[in-house]
Amino acid sequence: MKRALLVVAVSSLLAQAGSATEWHVLGARAMGMGGAGVAAAEGPVSGYWNPASLGRAESPSGVQVPLDAHAELTGQAIDGANDVHDIATDCQTGGPLCTQANINAALVKLNDTNNGMRADAALGAHFKIKKLGVFLNNLSYVAGVPKIDNANTTPATFGSNQSELVLKGLNVTEVGAGYGRELPWVPGLFVGGNLKILVGKAGWYDYMLNTNSPGASGALSKFMNGAKTSVQPGVDLGALWDVSRTLEIVPFHPRVGITARNINNPQFSNPDQAKLAGAPSNYSLQGNARAGVAVSPLSWWHLAADADLTRNLTSVGNVASQYAGVGTEVNLGNSQNFNIPLRIGLARNMAQSGSKTSLTGGFGVHLLHFTVDASAMVSPARVQYKSAKESQKIPSELSLGVQVGMLFGGGKDAKND
Repeated sequence: MKRALLVVAVSSLLAQAGSATEWHVLGARAMGMGGAGVAAAEGPVSGYWNPASLGRAESPSGVQVPLDAHAELTGQAIDGANDVHDIATDCQTGGPLCTQANINAALVKLNDTNNGMRADAALGAHFKIKKLGVFLNNLSYVAGVPKIDNANTTPATFGSNQSELVLKGLNVTEVGAGYGRELPWVPGLFVGGNLKILVGKAGWYDYMLNTNSPGASGALSKFMNGAKTSVQPGVDLGALWDVSRTLEIVPFHPRVGITARNINNPQFSNPDQAKLAGAPSNYSLQGNARAGVAVSPLSWWHLAADADLTRNLTSVGNVASQYAGVGTEVNLGNSQNFNIPLRIGLARNMAQSGSKTSLTGGFGVHLLHFTVDASAMVSPARVQYKSAKESQKIPSELSLGVQVGMLFGGGKDAKND
């Protein structure tokens, strides 16, 4: 078949769910700058990156609505899954693909311990009034992980092979409020935190590779209908040092920040199907920490860098995440009435050997109080999609993000209380 049905089904799932244990690059500005936002983010969405930044008078008030998605392929999951599907179908009808050599090669691909497909997506609404922020985020995470049937591996039995993709994920809606303020005895040092209510919906579905059904809609329906919902609290903490406010002689307006998200390690109940398959009883939204620096050599030119301080688990069990990124922004116009920011950056997962550096970029149009921004991240590395019936190359990692907002106040001339 032109594109295996399984890939269509998984792609449909990936578009509607995402990852739960790693840092999501929320907001087009941070994405365009290589995922650097801990010390550089401004406006209402800055409370996600570092709640301490809510206390900075330079950060404008208003509303921002970010929407973004990220997908990544590791190992030979697509090759192996499509080969198993195509060969098993041929074995049921006596087709030419049903040979022992083809079966062995397909199972070797599928049995790669680093195999998997994962994605995350987010939609948020963030409001900021002076030092207070309130927000509503929906963060979705999903993974497709192969599970091998080593019993039915001959041409006579492969039509009944029970190899599968285990689809597992978590959708989290977080509702919360954040506050940041400058410490009165240390000018330039800001601290802050977020308190959240997290409504988590954990899903699990065993997608059999030897059959054409269910289709994409059927797989998605079963994945979501079997999900289990539970509620947990969440706590984020952050600190930001605006060095020039402490030491006025320091040039380039350096900022240094650190954030820890979900430090209480919220855990959500897994569905019964997951427990029957041997999964833990809870899906853990593990805490993570990230640090960043930012400088502004000129009022219209900004540089930023971020790095995860924790090695984060992902929904693909053997794949870890620990991103580092650098980026820059140049502002054409550089006023609150009119500005066109241009952004470029680099990002890389330092936890995975052989990981390639992704390229990021983006731009915005800011007119009076209205802002719109768009960004993308893409890996130059390509995954060879070469199943038994077709061959092509696709990016191993891709992210897209847009953000709109209405902002008021702030700017370089604003002063803290």
